[in-house]
Parts: sequence; structure tokens; C-alpha cells
Amino acid sequence: MIKSESETRRVRMTKRLLKDALMELMTQKPLSSISVTDLCNIADVNRSTFYSYYSDTLQLLGEIENDLINQLPAAKPIDGHPDLNGTLVEEFTLFFTYVRKHARDFDVLLQTGRIEFSERIMRTVMDRFPQQQGKNQNKIITRWGYLYAMNGVIGILRDWIREDFPVPDCVFAKLALEMCFRANDFPERTAL
Repeated sequence: MIKSESETRRVRMTKRLLKDALMELMTQKPLSSISVTDLCNIADVNRSTFYSYYSDTLQLLGEIENDLINQLPAAKPIDGHPDLNGTLVEEFTLFFTYVRKHARDFDVLLQTGRIEFSERIMRTVMDRFPQQQGKNQNKIITRWGYLYAMNGVIGILRDWIREDFPVPDCVFAKLALEMCFRANDFPERTAL
């Protein structure tokens, strides 16, 4: 039997209510202290409805994280050496604009100590924004430089969100790229 469009819409709406409720509760207490009952009270759905979609709050959280990660903008291929004046800045700006658009969810997931989420962001960014080879031709050291830079970017991303985006997305993108360039010892950089 094929589900009707209204049934599918209802499922999406119910899941959205549960996701919003979880994000709201995570601003107040750790995930380990959030019960399904708390969640259902906030979302105004019954427990059987929750359990028809999720086995526990961790599975719901995983779906929220997957939704955010899967919709991150992907980079377009870059011809030649990357710089801070072209396509790469535009690509990173799209990434940070997406973060700003979903600020509440990123804020909750990054601020609540979800190390797994931070690591997934780093892996996704590294996959979608491939590493460029700098002066150092050693691939391991290049990867470590990239990881070092990504950890720094995640750190300042937390603060950028917490401070309510004190600089525009494009300025933040240039800063993040500058960190990556320095970590990988690229010779051609444009100062901020």
C-alpha cells in the first residue's frame, strides 16, 4: 500500500516536532537526562508515536545530525592552485551561510559537547573540500595540517555562533581558509 501525501506530510510534521523538542530540551539539560516522556510532552505527541519512528532519543539525535550533515553544501572542483580570492571563498561562504541558517541546531550540537558531531563535520568538510597540496609534499603531514586547521575552524565556529555571528559569512570563510592555508604552508595567500 502506498502512503498518501497527507500521511507523509503528517509523518514529516511529527518528526519535525520531535526534533524541535529535542533541540529545545538539549539547551536545558544533557541528552542523558532527557526522557522520552519529556520529549513527547514538549512535542505534544504520545510515546507510541515516538516509538513508531525512533527506538530512543539517541536515534532521534542521530537523524538530526544526519539531516544537517547531508545537506551541507559540497565544493565544486577547483582548477589550479587555490587562493583566497575566488571560488574557494565562495564555496566556504555557502558552507557558513548554511551554518548560520541552521544556527540553533549547530549551536546546540556543537556547544553540548557532541564530539561525534564535530568529528562528522570535519570528515564531511574534508571529503567535500578536498585537501590541496602545499609546499609540504608529505601527504600525512598535509592531512595533519588540514585536521589541525579544521579543529581550529570548529573552535572558532562555536564562538562565531555563540557571539551571534559578529562578522559576515564571507569574512568568516576567508578566516577559515587562511587557517587552512597556513596549516598547509601554502605560499600564495591574500591577507584578510
